[in-house]
Amino acid sequence: MNKSKLLKRFRMLSRVMSNRGDITINLTGNRCYTDYNSITLPVGDLENPDYLELLEGAIDHEVGHLRWTDRTWTAKSYEKGAFFNAIRNGIEDIRMERMVCLEWPGAILNLSKMVTQSIKKGWFSKPTDSFPPSLLLQAVVVYYGRYKINDQVQLKEFCEIAIALLTDCIGQKPVHDLILLLDTIPALRSNQHSYELTEQIIQLLKKIEFKPGDSQGDDSGDSQGQNSSVSQQVINFVNECLNADESQLMADLHEQVNNELEKMADEVRSSNDMEQLIDFNAPLISKNDRGTVGTAELNLAKRLSTPISRELHKIIYGLDRKSVNFSKQGRTVEANRLAGVKAGNFNVFKSERITKAPTMAISVLVDRSSSMSAVEMNGANTSALAINLAIDKLKGVNSECIYFSAGDLYEAKCFKSTTKAVKDNFRVSSRGGTHTGLSLYSVIRRLSLRVEQKKVVFIITDGQASDLKYLEKSIEMSELLGIQIVCIGINTGMLYGFENQELLNIQTVEELPSILKQVIKNKLIA
Repeated sequence: MNKSKLLKRFRMLSRVMSNRGDITINLTGNRCYTDYNSITLPVGDLENPDYLELLEGAIDHEVGHLRWTDRTWTAKSYEKGAFFNAIRNGIEDIRMERMVCLEWPGAILNLSKMVTQSIKKGWFSKPTDSFPPSLLLQAVVVYYGRYKINDQVQLKEFCEIAIALLTDCIGQKPVHDLILLLDTIPALRSNQHSYELTEQIIQLLKKIEFKPGDSQGDDSGDSQGQNSSVSQQVINFVNECLNADESQLMADLHEQVNNELEKMADEVRSSNDMEQLIDFNAPLISKNDRGTVGTAELNLAKRLSTPISRELHKIIYGLDRKSVNFSKQGRTVEANRLAGVKAGNFNVFKSERITKAPTMAISVLVDRSSSMSAVEMNGANTSALAINLAIDKLKGVNSECIYFSAGDLYEAKCFKSTTKAVKDNFRVSSRGGTHTGLSLYSVIRRLSLRVEQKKVVFIITDGQASDLKYLEKSIEMSELLGIQIVCIGINTGMLYGFENQELLNIQTVEELPSILKQVIKNKLIA
């Protein structure tokens, strides 16, 4: 299956399964991540069946989490410690994947193949008596739930071995009670319920008491001493479970799959085929952002918007064109040309034509990556706010403001809205990587469809893009389309990938008006 068909299929699945039009699948780069509105998966060898099986399983698994897993309870689970979270995560994966399969039966095969890959790669391994207590109990939860509840029959043997080993460690009745709790997973309706079931399992462990009937040994002899010894073993087993760290637990399947996909992507990273994906993977624009918890200085932005508007006015309306022509007939005679009549030059009638400045669309593209400190982010927010407030005062000029890092883009202001109406949207905090190239590509594609005669991108950033190949292609495309780029650096001496563009660097927001004078002087917008 070629890349475009594969991506089209994944996006269709995401829309159908998620029941949300704003969840999309991006197949690009060599890293896995989600921003809870989109899923980005890395490009591997599309001829490799292992890669495809993991990829399709990851799609179904991640879309399921986006639709059915409440992150609030995941965060609370982490606070409870490694063992608690591992058990809760195992239960939630089983519950969530079951919901996926009920909603979309085709996912049954994809998730089953992902389990087969997990066994093949050793992420799901056959339990042995050398397993630490925490890993053994986790194996029972994961293998029993996946085999008995989700019908992933590849895990039947692992499940039976894990139950037998756990029975030897803590007795038959506690294991029986644990299984009864796990059998309630189909009735769970939320991540909160998974959390609460984990609490019940922890309470079950804490209440385990050894009883003579639990022992499979001979009751003759010094049974009291034997029972005391076995009881202490059970206590030790439970304590080791409750105090386990991540090294004594099964790694999260989500992380295992993602790491393997990234590894596979790295193996084909040098392939030129990756560049072909740019047409299919431009980040989408989201109007909602959970990261609007940063700062922006509204009063300063308002104060600076007037001088900024004045400078932009000079730039934009300086594009008025005045042309003068001379001909043999007309209404206005240019006296200075009369002397040429004797020489046969009869073009003495003067005509003037003034072409008004073109309408203009400006995209302000703002870096919100994790390299931006709180101070720099405040400066970028305030700068973006000031520029957009200034543009609102100019006739024939429209603007939008887009924030980027890795993943989808955040639209703080659209072309149709006024900046004043959405001023609170500019309080953006930093996070994630620096996908300048793909983000610029997305903005260029949008600008190219605008009706305005001239298009410009103002980029506000602090440094190096992490996708230089895409940045190179995006800049090349902007040149072909006649879209100009103005780079404004925040406390940086160089913007990697923009070496051929002139850098306008600011240390403080107050420097913006003088920086825009530099735009005029150097004719960066022509």
